[in-house]
Amino acid sequence: MATERKTLYSQIAEDIKLQILNGDLVPGDQLPTEFELAERYDVSRITSQRALVELEREGLIYRRQGKGSFVLSRGNTNDQGISHKVISMILPSDGPAGRRIDYINGATDYLSDNGYYLTIHTTDNDLDQERNALINLPNDGISGIIFYPTSRKNFDILYAMYLSKYPIVTIDKHFQSLPICSVVSNNFDGGYRATSHLIELGHRRIAYLSNLNIEEISTVRERFFGYCTALKKHDIAIDHNIINFALTYDGEKFAYKTIDMLKRMFNRGVTAIFAEHDYLAIAIYKTLQNEGIRIPEDISLIGFDNVEILEHVDIPLTSVDQNFYEIGREAASMIVEMIQNGYCEVPQKVIPVNMVFRNSVSEIKPREVCKVFREK
Repeated sequence: MATERKTLYSQIAEDIKLQILNGDLVPGDQLPTEFELAERYDVSRITSQRALVELEREGLIYRRQGKGSFVLSRGNTNDQGISHKVISMILPSDGPAGRRIDYINGATDYLSDNGYYLTIHTTDNDLDQERNALINLPNDGISGIIFYPTSRKNFDILYAMYLSKYPIVTIDKHFQSLPICSVVSNNFDGGYRATSHLIELGHRRIAYLSNLNIEEISTVRERFFGYCTALKKHDIAIDHNIINFALTYDGEKFAYKTIDMLKRMFNRGVTAIFAEHDYLAIAIYKTLQNEGIRIPEDISLIGFDNVEILEHVDIPLTSVDQNFYEIGREAASMIVEMIQNGYCEVPQKVIPVNMVFRNSVSEIKPREVCKVFREK
């Protein structure tokens, strides 16, 4: 049986890990910079950065802003007084989705400046793994947790943490029914600004599409509320026939019923689509392209998150940019404040968003350009 090929960053991380285990690198030794590693292994800086994040996640190194990465002593953290200086970040995956590396970088930079270390724990979007991490990390002596929740689950554990005053901060989402600290983007403002931008270009029939549950996920709900508020301000009726939260796709391709839904929206005069997140926007873009619909000539399209892949789509997509780095940094700041003071002065922080204008949006065109679906 052929062995599965390892990613480039994993190969670099394993090579450095082997040097640490063999004693070629000892505690306190400084590692090459991201640029030096990229040159040495002939990879991109993103790949070398990811390798360092992986080593930090395993507790093999620590990083200090402006100083570099250093080998961390194994097995004697208590003797060095380090164990109580460790903060953990729980993420649903270690992939590029949502630019999660920026969460890590923001948190790492703040914690390093303040004498703390960050470890990364991924759950593979598994709620049981998420629950185990929330239970076990405090028991292992971790001083605080930055938590990216996947859904409205494990409330019993989270509320127990709140009662015990354990330092925990959620990022990306917040729970109105749980009085725990959070750092999120201004999702309402993002939805409002994206929709207002389309309205300013003359669009009146603007669809809102999502594949996520509005009742369970605060980000989805707040982006939609911003969309509705922008329509209301400009005296545009909210048409539930062009709003859908139940799109189904496998990450790239839609089910046939979703394609039929898009056809019906065209028949109802939709000239623009606000997709609740960028990966959905990309899937919509590909579907429209396969059906002969041009962006932005026939229809305008806006996403949310400003993930890096948008710059490599045939038509670069306009998107709402989240400051993931600042979210990670603020969450780390709140954790340290709770550790040092026993509470957080401002329990909920909202980080501003910005519009990134690219080529997927244009002024409204005469309706006859959108006949493609009807003619098929």
